[in-house]
Amino acid sequence: MKKLLALVSTLFFSSLLLAQSTPISVTVGEMPAPEKVEKIISAGNPTDVVLLAVAPEKLAGLAGFRMNSPAGKFFPESFQKLETLGKVSGKNSTLSPEKILALNPNLIIDIGNISPNYIDQAHKTQAQTQIPYVLLDGNLTRTPELLHEIGKLIGKSAETEKLANYAEETLQQAVTLAPNFAKTAYLARGADGLETGFVGSIHTQSLELAGVRNVAVGDHKGLSKVSMEQILLWNPEIIFTQYPEFYQKVWTDPQWQALDAVKQKKVYLIPNKPFGWLDSPPSLNRLLGIKWLQHLLAGNAPEAFVPEIQQFYKLFYHIELSPTQAEALIKGNK
Repeated sequence: MKKLLALVSTLFFSSLLLAQSTPISVTVGEMPAPEKVEKIISAGNPTDVVLLAVAPEKLAGLAGFRMNSPAGKFFPESFQKLETLGKVSGKNSTLSPEKILALNPNLIIDIGNISPNYIDQAHKTQAQTQIPYVLLDGNLTRTPELLHEIGKLIGKSAETEKLANYAEETLQQAVTLAPNFAKTAYLARGADGLETGFVGSIHTQSLELAGVRNVAVGDHKGLSKVSMEQILLWNPEIIFTQYPEFYQKVWTDPQWQALDAVKQKKVYLIPNKPFGWLDSPPSLNRLLGIKWLQHLLAGNAPEAFVPEIQQFYKLFYHIELSPTQAEALIKGNK
């Protein structure tokens, strides 16, 4: 186990150093002056979260999030008019160049991995639409940089300053407290729990930054299906999931009951409204997830976390939660 923990640490901190040596953004096309950016296309789910926090009034619509969903009802009435337009980025783009042109935006923003395939996609979309396209690094460790950069690009530096300060404080605190929470954990995704993010994935960064040791170590750095046999070999001390179906299944399925995490009742359902606190999508929402992990793993009472939830929702989502509503979120109530 000591070898596993050492390997996880090496891979994780290597990924941080690599991320910080690359540009925070890649732009394609001629960027408009910040004061001229009035309508923005969000290219994907992580971008939805950031633009809802920073500049909801400039959104042409949302890439994937649905305001008419139960999670969408958390947002203020003024946000409810935002339609779901479809995604530009990723393998299954659902927003066509023709629809983008019809919306007449000033800018397309995509937040996530800055990798050759996403850069190629940015060039292709810009060539088809002639709309400038900016790709920003969504690595959680670079969130303060990301917020400052997007603030400069769209003329919202005053707004992003407060958010960047929260992010900076959260990340610094994570570094300080991480040694206190060095337990092994598995992130179970999907109804069957057999999909996970490997160490270095943007989907498990909040876990790893909080000090929790992701058992899924390998060359792959994204999401992948794994076998039950592999999970039994990993035998994590803690399991996190955002899927209620899996959370119900894990207590009765004989295979999952063989794991120490289940025997010790260390399986946790991650709050997920309006966005998952640890993932789904991998965006600003993960900052609250880090603080929740610290609170949870320290053994503190859920009620004591209510003020933090209220502060985060107001600052990042423009949502005023009552203490009762905030407590319901952390206890998994609907």
